[in-house]
Amino acid sequence: MKPHSHLPIEKPLALAAAFLSLAFASFAAQSPSKAATTALPAPTNAAPAQPEIPKSVFIIPTAPQEGKDPFFPRSTRLFSSIVVKTNIQPITHPIELHLNGISGTTDRPLAIINNQTFETNEEGEVPTHPGRARIRCLEIKPDSVLIQVGGEQRLLHLRAGL
Repeated sequence: MKPHSHLPIEKPLALAAAFLSLAFASFAAQSPSKAATTALPAPTNAAPAQPEIPKSVFIIPTAPQEGKDPFFPRSTRLFSSIVVKTNIQPITHPIELHLNGISGTTDRPLAIINNQTFETNEEGEVPTHPGRARIRCLEIKPDSVLIQVGGEQRLLHLRAGL
């Protein structure tokens, strides 16, 4: 047989609810002096301060004492002198330029010089035997093209039979 409780089930629930409401009331009635000591800053429309992001700086070492390549630590290529080569060379000897063809319309003719297409007053580089050369197409005629190479002007003709 079960022991019989003298209190009905509603009384313990009512007692727990009373204790909880008393705890909440005492928490809400805390002194305003505590709230004033932990006051929040006044709200503003200013954007919050952004933290400064550090910048990465990479320095290529010029001597073994300054550092090494992390991927190839035994390599000495960083410490050798850097040589920059350019393909455009000053014209010291005559270069061979060939007019491969003329195409386009009569209003807008196109000339193909060393397999590069140019229109009138267009400047560009063409491949030649000693290296690349910069030319300017001055005039396109039905069977020839006037170009400028360096400081000289040349007239290129189509081969016979084209």
